[in-house]
Amino acid sequence: MFMKIPLILLALLSVVYSQADDEESFLFVTKQTVNRFIVQDKELTIKYGLYNSGPTTVYNVNLNDVHSFPTKSYELLVGTLNPKWERINAGANLTHVVVLKPKQSGISNSSHAIVTYQKSEKNSDVQRTYSSEIGDVYIMTTREYDRRFSSHIIDWILFTAMASPCIVFPFFLWFNSKRKYESLSSKDKSTKKGQ
Repeated sequence: MFMKIPLILLALLSVVYSQADDEESFLFVTKQTVNRFIVQDKELTIKYGLYNSGPTTVYNVNLNDVHSFPTKSYELLVGTLNPKWERINAGANLTHVVVLKPKQSGISNSSHAIVTYQKSEKNSDVQRTYSSEIGDVYIMTTREYDRRFSSHIIDWILFTAMASPCIVFPFFLWFNSKRKYESLSSKDKSTKKGQ
């Protein structure tokens, strides 16, 4: 009996402290490509989504993804890979978009972005979280992409030009023989009518 009371008090205290920890905000960060195919020398769009899951505002939010897209392999066209925001309100969503151009083809690894933030203006402790990662992606060459997905108009024109003799020449022979047969047949009929 005497052991149950301290255990119950301990359980109540742990519940109270765990609820106090739940009152803090936490950022969820996603990272995804908008493009279905990633092609060398064509635009690649990366979309970051930040969501403040807690009841309080977070401050001094810094996203850093420079390590995933080095300048020797990618050209930055629009946006920045290390944006900063003063605050993200409680329960708010934020989207950041970057447009890049891959300079090389082959397999490229895009790891997670690093996000740092403070849970309050007064608290100088910096929290760190990571985004989801895209992982290994295959960057196609422009030639390979065009071969797989272009309309192939020139190919169809060449095919038609090469296939036409195979169709036109037999048709021409058949038409000539039919015309000769019909002319012989009409002469035959006309001679029979004349007799």
